[in-house]
Amino acid sequence: MTAGKFSALRSAFSNRNYAIYMGGNCISLIGYWMQRLAVGWLTWETSHSEFWVGAVAFAEICPLIFVGPFFGVYSDRFDRKILAIIIQTLMTVQAFILFAYIWLDMLSIGVLFTLTLVEGVIQAAYQPVRLALIPNLVRKTDLVAAAAFTAVSFNVARFLGPAIAGVVISLYSPAWAVLFNAVTYLLIIFAWYFIKLPPTVETAAPKQSLLRDMRDGMTYIQARPALFSMFLMMTIVALFARPLTYLLTAFVGAVYKAGPETLALFTSAVGVGAVVAGLLLSMHGHTKGLIRNIMLNTLSTVICMMSFASIDNIWLAAVLLFGFGYSLTVCTVSSQTLVQTCVDDAMRGRVLSLWVAFTRGAPALGVLVIGWFSNHFGLMWPNVVAALLCLCGMLLMVKQRKAMRLFFEKNTD
Repeated sequence: MTAGKFSALRSAFSNRNYAIYMGGNCISLIGYWMQRLAVGWLTWETSHSEFWVGAVAFAEICPLIFVGPFFGVYSDRFDRKILAIIIQTLMTVQAFILFAYIWLDMLSIGVLFTLTLVEGVIQAAYQPVRLALIPNLVRKTDLVAAAAFTAVSFNVARFLGPAIAGVVISLYSPAWAVLFNAVTYLLIIFAWYFIKLPPTVETAAPKQSLLRDMRDGMTYIQARPALFSMFLMMTIVALFARPLTYLLTAFVGAVYKAGPETLALFTSAVGVGAVVAGLLLSMHGHTKGLIRNIMLNTLSTVICMMSFASIDNIWLAAVLLFGFGYSLTVCTVSSQTLVQTCVDDAMRGRVLSLWVAFTRGAPALGVLVIGWFSNHFGLMWPNVVAALLCLCGMLLMVKQRKAMRLFFEKNTD
């Protein structure tokens, strides 16, 4: 029975390209999460302001809204592998520059904000390219398991990266966590040279304008009401629930009066919950029942979020963050998998870039607003209100669940 459960995952890794990609990507993601924790801690140490914690998080994710859709078009027009190599090279350069500023003791909150904004722009360019590439690395029958395990790797790194970074920052300096990230980017760039994609991945550049191509992506979504409903629901979840993960630094500093070890504990708790969710979804191997899972786990996300915002016990908080990470990952991975499996490859980059803009860009606004209110009213009530707004959004979408289920079951066969 256990072997049967893991058969979908084994099948995904039998795809050579996917196995090579995951080998380099897993290490690179650990570096990314180490740098992210280091930046969060440096923000609080430099400013001791909930607003700046929110502002720096805003700088990292806001570009997803404006930059991502352009690169969604590019990922449908040009060689996605070459785009990935170029963008990840820029990530490497940004990490080395940040390391130099920290190492030379030249870092200010303004410089940190600017360099985080630069990283946000580069990451925004990469996300639609990365998501569009995943289906090209595996057979279509392996896409559900591959998409889910890609999320597993991201969240294993969410667990390991902060855990390692917490030790590194405590014993040495945040600079070393950033340097590790810079070096790991080189590994994924090296891995791309061993990945051979089929010729169909390369598409000729269309004659119509860039903006027209972007509008075509939106038209594609609007013409499919169930797909549009999924976009809307997950945007609401991203807007009101996901900002909590960016405000953990403020909770650690303002509520718990603790240091990077507690921040690593909290971030890792979210990551462990996400890993468990991703592994279960990887073994799922099909799309049946995912709509129901999204609805139930949205409710669970709201409950965990409200409870966490209302307490000040470290270990109970860690347990709630585990539940929060589990539930939010079920929602995110399930919805992303459904979208990836129902989109035509010729439109994949544009649709997924809009998916990134809506579902991952929305927290940019959410974290800025919640951070501002938290700076004036404390962290509890703004996050409780955000959770209730997320719940209201979910209830509005309950009536669409049957239409969404029928659409995705029909288009992912």
